[in-house]
Amino acid sequence: MLIVADFHSGHKSGLRKGGGKYWDYFIQEVKALGKIDICLANGDVIDGRGEKSGGTELITTDRHEQSEMAREILEEINATDYLFTYGTKYHTSSDGEDFEGEVAKHFKAPIGGQQFFDINGLVFHAKHKISGSSIPHGRFTALARQKVWNLFWSEYKQVPKANIFIRSHVHYYDFCGGYNWLAVITPALLGWGTKYGERECEGTIDFGIFHMDIEDQNNWTWKAHIAQAVESATVHKY
Repeated sequence: MLIVADFHSGHKSGLRKGGGKYWDYFIQEVKALGKIDICLANGDVIDGRGEKSGGTELITTDRHEQSEMAREILEEINATDYLFTYGTKYHTSSDGEDFEGEVAKHFKAPIGGQQFFDINGLVFHAKHKISGSSIPHGRFTALARQKVWNLFWSEYKQVPKANIFIRSHVHYYDFCGGYNWLAVITPALLGWGTKYGERECEGTIDFGIFHMDIEDQNNWTWKAHIAQAVESATVHKY
């Protein structure tokens, strides 16, 4: 299973087919995995209208064009089955219309605010958004909380008890877990160079993908594929 998220297609630093070094890294890692059985697209596959920056960071503000860009990326993955979660309202449905639904429909795939699914007895709970932290060790707190809340919900018989929790949104990779459970924040596929990131954020970000090999509920492995030094800060010398 391949998990991808936060393309932000339409943004100048967003992922797009043939779009330079970020695309080169992405497609190289995807193809190296071989045949993909399931691809989960975990939200924010388009960037939206960019209201906060007046659209100045976008290649196109047309969300139908952005959706086409996202479809082209997902077609390159060539998975047997696809599954989608909705991203944030600001990026994907700022006027109430969920454009990611267009992308899911193209692949005849289910889409929802959250997804529960079972692969060979291993139960997943996927959702796009998770809260971030301004301190490094605080990043684990939000992840661990997913497991605890799931225990409450499953005790009420309203959701299944999950083993694997997939989250995205905050553009960094992290994980925590225990016996037979794992909570993961997937890396993003938006590169460096956003106004918001440079001017308002301090924490590290990670560009890449995440995959799992699942034999059964007791035998599974995972790996994050993180690009190293695809881009770095400019240093002015005097």
